[in-house]
Amino acid sequence: MTDPGDLLLRWVSERGAGALSDVKQGMWWLASTYCPDIEPGAAGRWLRDAVSLGHMDIDWRNRRWSAAPPVLTRLPHARGLAVLAGSRTAAFDDRLDQAVKDGLVELFRVPSARPSRDIPLPVSLIVQFDDEAGLAQWATELGAEYTSCFALQGAALLPPLGLEVRTSAPEFGQPLEQYNLDRREYQPAGRPQGDGLYRLKQREGKRVCQVLRNGEWYETSHEEGVYSVLESRNPEADVLRWLPEKDCGRERFGTLYVDWGYPLPDLHRRVAVMCSGLAPRINAHAENLAYDNVPKAVAIRIADSLGQHLGENDE
Repeated sequence: MTDPGDLLLRWVSERGAGALSDVKQGMWWLASTYCPDIEPGAAGRWLRDAVSLGHMDIDWRNRRWSAAPPVLTRLPHARGLAVLAGSRTAAFDDRLDQAVKDGLVELFRVPSARPSRDIPLPVSLIVQFDDEAGLAQWATELGAEYTSCFALQGAALLPPLGLEVRTSAPEFGQPLEQYNLDRREYQPAGRPQGDGLYRLKQREGKRVCQVLRNGEWYETSHEEGVYSVLESRNPEADVLRWLPEKDCGRERFGTLYVDWGYPLPDLHRRVAVMCSGLAPRINAHAENLAYDNVPKAVAIRIADSLGQHLGENDE
């Protein structure tokens, strides 16, 4: 039987695109059939991981999703390894299985661990190669785009934080919540309590995030709003840390730790995930996420882009 994570990826790949509410409802029905312990919020976490792994793209503002096209990309300085991301239709999987049977490629199916309260993720498809030109040719024959190394290319293009789209103030009397950076949660606010990140529900029922700064309101996502407020208050908040590997010659590579409550925006998460091809590890005791095989230069780019100083982890 196909694992639930792979089954969900097949399902969204065959559907192609649609409304976010519909895919969440379908995911919940399908996942609850196989995973009795999943909790509310599991569908949203699965979708964010699917975006990080390059399987889907989501327009959170307009609440639409689409399956990403298949892409093969090298992992940074990973000794001849690449990851195959993007959608996996039945036809694509048939071509891939045939290529493996024909001995055209060596493929590893690597799972990402998730607790029982979450929906399992699809396995990551890691490809071993000796010749990059041959790898690119094989990707074309498989029907996948080839990108030399998305993690390094994407890190170089990460934009700085910016509040650019002004919006109207929340309607008086409507429920309003403000994000508490210290408690890492939204709390009810009768009215705006000064500069900060707020969450509210619009008349059509859509829940949105807005930042109040110097008397002006700006549209934002939750993730970018968190770092916009954090940058203005404390650019050395020590919520992003990096620990180098201990192996000789691997000192420039390591693990990026991101504290709970300070989630990376979509593009930053995808850059970090595409360093290993795997979803981040969950450290419940330390209350952080760990992204492996991240070059220090990439970790610095992620922190700089979010207006934060990259700290050192002491684990």
